[in-house]
Amino acid sequence: MADDLRRLNETGSAQFAEYLNQGATGAPPLHLLSHPDTSEPLAVSIKMVKRNYSNRYEFGRDLTMWLGALDPATISNDRGLWTWLALYLFDQLCPLGPDGKRKLDKQYRYILSSDYRHYYRHLVRTPWQLTRDHGPNSRFLLLATNDGPDPLRRHGDILEQLGGTQSIIRSRPIVAEASRLYSDPLSGRPKKGAAGKGGGSIRRFARVLRQLDLTFDPELMPPGGLSTILPVEFDGWKKSVAKIAFSSPTATASTASP
Repeated sequence: MADDLRRLNETGSAQFAEYLNQGATGAPPLHLLSHPDTSEPLAVSIKMVKRNYSNRYEFGRDLTMWLGALDPATISNDRGLWTWLALYLFDQLCPLGPDGKRKLDKQYRYILSSDYRHYYRHLVRTPWQLTRDHGPNSRFLLLATNDGPDPLRRHGDILEQLGGTQSIIRSRPIVAEASRLYSDPLSGRPKKGAAGKGGGSIRRFARVLRQLDLTFDPELMPPGGLSTILPVEFDGWKKSVAKIAFSSPTATASTASP
């Protein structure tokens, strides 16, 4: 059955927050989603069909489709919209465990925070933003190395390393280069060791980019240009990309299916 997408008002968001503060015991307060005292309609009528997702990239693509009629700049920081969606999908974002209890995460995972240190960690807004901004190149940020239970609640280390710096996570050339270096070209999943702490890892990539930001503008570089200025510690990752390209020229992250 299709549901009307709405947004929580301040009263609805406060009541959802209270449910979270009390440990999210019992059924989620889904009545807040449609009650006129706690929610309000959007300017555009949007119908949604709830389904179970196998990964966050698939989820992000659906969000991009659902929200395509809305102005991205307007909804990007719409606390009521993203909080409504988190409540709507709460059983997937914070499912019941075998013991009948939920493993509740930080509140900013469900209620959009205005704090720049936290808003990129929202479990609904982030998949939408990444798939909208980067398309298939976002897969390595949203997919886990291996399939596992409760995929919508998984916010990986790679996303954590890159997501905290807006000049990195919003840059198409940077994310495209990171995808080329650190993702499997067929599955789109992160390569083994990408999230480690060693030389050339994703955390080193983020740190080096923050240093290079003072002297280089990735937005003005040709495709692949960013790779040429990375220091020697990244050579191993660059060689693995070259080997894959040589053995299978058509296997690229931008064309492979999820």
